This record gives sequence, C-alpha cells and structure tokens, in this order.
Amino acid sequence: MPSLPLHEQTWYAAARAYYLLHSSVSPCDQEEAQRWSQTHRSLYDTFITCVEEAHRLASAALHYAWAPYSRFPVGAALLATDGSLWQGCNVECSSFGLTLCAERVALGHAITHGRREFVFLALVTDTETPLTPCGACRQILYDFAPTLLISSQGARGQRRALWWLDELLPSPFSGKEIWKR
Repeated sequence: MPSLPLHEQTWYAAARAYYLLHSSVSPCDQEEAQRWSQTHRSLYDTFITCVEEAHRLASAALHYAWAPYSRFPVGAALLATDGSLWQGCNVECSSFGLTLCAERVALGHAITHGRREFVFLALVTDTETPLTPCGACRQILYDFAPTLLISSQGARGQRRALWWLDELLPSPFSGKEIWKR
C-alpha cells in the first residue's frame, strides 16, 4: 500500500481511508481511517459517491464492449483528481495484438479531455470473481497514476476486490529509467 498521508484532505487520503475501511487491515489502521472519514465527512462522502458512480459507469460500459472473439467483455471507469469520471470498454480486433483493453480506452478518453492525474479505477467483468488489469494496462496506468486504487467487481457475483497499483506492479518501469542515460 502506498504511504499516502491520512492527515491530508485530498482525494488520495480519501482513497487510502476507503482502502483501510474495506480491506483486511489492522484494527488500529481501521480506527485511524474511521477517524479520518468522520473528520473529513464531506470529502469522504463525495469520494464514496464517485466510487459507486465509477462502478455504475464501468458496469454500463461493459454492455458496450466489443468482444466477438474472446466473449470476455470488460468495463472500466477512471476517477480523475478533479472528480471527473471517464469510462471505457474493451474493443477487440481479429489481430489480437491490436485489441484495446477497457482500462486503456478509459485512460485515452480522459487524456483526450486533458486529464492526467487519477486516483481510482473501477473494473467490471462478466465473471464470478473480480479480475485485475492485464500487465500492459498496469504499466500504462502507472505512468499516470502510480498510487492508483483499483476496485474490481465480477458482474455475476457482486463481490469486490481492492488493490493498490503498486501491489499489482511491484517493480514498474518508469520514465526515470529513460532519462538516466
């Protein structure tokens, strides 16, 4: 889990509090998150509303997915730090390497509208269990949001899973390596 400060009043702190309140963490961490969410009730409630809306938008995007080859539709929604939400769905191609994942479609949608910083990603699949983004999506998301909180939900089983991007991509490649030469 990223070491995001919980004393700040930011979207990142709200994401951290959400993670602590919805994950298996120590009671001490949960108490700290509970105190923060009560102290910053308006911000936290707004974040919760955005999380629920992100899942709703990802679920709606799932129905627009173009997946005639894999029959594996995916919907995604990204929450930018300005509170805007950007959705995407996977778009398959008969040349599989050209297929676009839902996460990258949502990211491209946001970027074309000038957004560059993100705090939360909602994924919805038509599976029993929540799934993680693929490796390519993890890498491109890292370039824009290294402290991204990811929530995934299987459409059939209403269970959700939470991860920090750095949990899913522990040794990312970054622009720092490019500029070191």
